[in-house]
Amino acid sequence: MVADTPVGIDVGMMSPGKVIIQNSGAGDIIVGQDRSDVLAATAGNAFLTIPAGVMLVFDCGPEIGFLGQREMWWFCAVTLNSTLEVAIFSESH
Repeated sequence: MVADTPVGIDVGMMSPGKVIIQNSGAGDIIVGQDRSDVLAATAGNAFLTIPAGVMLVFDCGPEIGFLGQREMWWFCAVTLNSTLEVAIFSESH
């Protein structure tokens, strides 16, 4: 990911499964519900920071929590170019 260049990724689930998100780069990555949540110029408190080297695993499915309600997440490398890995494993894939 290029620093301060938001990228939208569809993490919607049609059946139960897992979403795995890993920041395998050297810099922090922030994630939010909207592009403006992760832009350096407009980012406030509406984002989550994924520090370098951290992996997040979500058990999810349709109509269950945040991942079932929102299909697009926005990611942005904060100050350094970084690497984001996203895997979606579900019964429908």
